[in-house]
Amino acid sequence: MKFKERLAGYRQSMEHKHGWGVELDCPACGYRGVPVYRGWSPGYAMGFGNKPTIYAILECPRCARDLEPEASSRLVELFSDVSIPRANRRLLACFFLVSALLVVAAILIFALTRSILGIMPLLFLAPMLALIPVFNRRVAAIRQSCECGSPYYIFMGMLGRAYCFRCSNCGRLLKLRD
Repeated sequence: MKFKERLAGYRQSMEHKHGWGVELDCPACGYRGVPVYRGWSPGYAMGFGNKPTIYAILECPRCARDLEPEASSRLVELFSDVSIPRANRRLLACFFLVSALLVVAAILIFALTRSILGIMPLLFLAPMLALIPVFNRRVAAIRQSCECGSPYYIFMGMLGRAYCFRCSNCGRLLKLRD
């Protein structure tokens, strides 16, 4: 398999399928139902703690009002009690442990040699950088299929640094960290 094909496969596995599909209340006209989804907008602002970040462009079907503030409060309501899956926590712990071991090994080699082998720490840090795509792909694999058999989760937004997903079929909620 060529590098470009692998890179394209990696990018595709990292890509989120954006959507909403959850009822919201419109404060202007009183409509309660699923809003109109008009795509998504990339944003660079990210809330920390329990502050939500919504990328979906949502409008009321009756009055066309922007429902982003209502979606933000609904995201907090839905996902504040959802825990991060055990597999995701295990991956995070393994990644940080392996990274710490590689950094310690690099520091020890540099401290002991102090010669031309001083470049050796870079050789230990290179595998750590190579682990990042592997780690990201393993985290993305958690959201590739639901227990109900649905092929994908819909990305709804972020709650702090956690990615919030909803199953496209059964509505199961999933919160991941990477």
